[in-house]
Amino acid sequence: MIAPRLEDCVNDLCPLTRRPVSPDALTYYKGKVVGFADRQARDTFLAAMLTFETAIQPPPVVHYSMPLKKRQKELEAA
Repeated sequence: MIAPRLEDCVNDLCPLTRRPVSPDALTYYKGKVVGFADRQARDTFLAAMLTFETAIQPPPVVHYSMPLKKRQKELEAA
C-alpha cells in the first residue's frame, strides 16, 4: 500500500485532539487519508476502530454436513 500523503488528507485538525494534523500521523480510513495530531492519537483511533469493526461483524454462518432433521434426531438421542 502506498504511504498516505499530507496533501491527500481530508482534515486539517485532529479529530481527537482538535490540534493541527502532523505529517507523520496519517492513516487510511475507508479509502481516505485521515490525519492526527500525533502518532499516539492515530494509534488510539486505529485501536478503537478495530475494536468496533470486530464487534459489529455478523456471526459466522454454520453449515451442517447432514440434513437438519437427521441432525436434530441425533441431538435428541444424545
